[in-house]
Amino acid sequence: MWSYEFRDRITTLSCYKDKVAVGCENGWIHLFDDSGLLWSKKLVSTYYRGPFTDVNVTSLSINDRYLVVGTDFADGKVYLFNLEGKKLWERQLMSVLGCWERPEDVKVVKIARIGVVVVSGFVNDNLHLFNLKGDQTTVKTYKDFVNCLDADKVVGIGTCKWSEIMDVEIFKKPSRDVVVVDDWAVFANDVEVFCSLGWTYKAVNPKIFANKDYICFSSKNKVILCNLDGKVEREIEIAGKIVDLRVEGDEVIIGTEGGVYVNSSKVLSGRVVKVGESFAILSENNLIKYINI
Repeated sequence: MWSYEFRDRITTLSCYKDKVAVGCENGWIHLFDDSGLLWSKKLVSTYYRGPFTDVNVTSLSINDRYLVVGTDFADGKVYLFNLEGKKLWERQLMSVLGCWERPEDVKVVKIARIGVVVVSGFVNDNLHLFNLKGDQTTVKTYKDFVNCLDADKVVGIGTCKWSEIMDVEIFKKPSRDVVVVDDWAVFANDVEVFCSLGWTYKAVNPKIFANKDYICFSSKNKVILCNLDGKVEREIEIAGKIVDLRVEGDEVIIGTEGGVYVNSSKVLSGRVVKVGESFAILSENNLIKYINI
C-alpha cells in the first residue's frame, strides 16, 4: 500500500497488472508499481513557445513492455516509452487548413497487439495506427466525433452515431465505451450493452468489462455477469454508485464511490477511481492511494 499527492490535476490513468501510469496537467507523467513511484517525467512542447510550453497529458495506455502517452493541442504528439522511462519515439500529429496548421488534440491512445492505436482531432477525428518502431501504417478520418476506442487484435471504435470493429462490422447505434478482447468487442451507451458476439442487454449508464471468459456490466446499482453467449450467470446488488469493475477468476471486483466490493462483500472503504487485477486506486482530490485487495 502507498499514497502519493500530485501537484497538478490528474487527467488520465491506466493500469496493467501491478503498474499504474498517471498523467497530469502541465505535462507530467508518473509510473508506479505496488511499491510506489518508479519515475516521473515532464513533457514540454517543441511546437509552441511562451505560455504554451506546458502541455496536458490527455491519454495513457500501458502493457507489460511499453507506455504510450498522448498530449493536447499545445503539443499534439504521441510518445512511446519503455517501462524504465526511456523515450523510444515521438510523433507529431498535425491538422492543416489551407496555409495554416496546428497540432491536433490526442484524444485516446492504446497499446495493443495490433500496435499503437491513436485517435486525434481538430476539425475531424483521425485514427492512426503505428507499429512499435513508430512507422505509421494506417490513417482513417471520421466526420463524426469518436467517443471511445479500445484495441487488441482488432480496433473497436464508438461515436455518437455508430459503433464498429474497424473494417469488420458496423453497428448503427452510438457508444461511449468499448472493450475489445481478441477479435470481438463489447460496446455500451447510456441505455444498453451490445456485443459483437450477437447479443444486447438493456442497462442504465453501464460500466463494462470483458475478458476471454466473461462479460460484466453494471446497471444502476446492479452488476450482471454473463458468459460469452450472453447468458446471465450472476447478478449482484451493490450500495452506492459504481465507477469501475472487473472479473478475476470467479470473483467480481466492484469499485464504487464508497468502497470496493468482492462479489457482494465490502472489503475497502473510500472513493474508488480504478480497480486493478489485485488492487484498487482510491482518490481524495489530488491524493491517490494504492491498496492491495
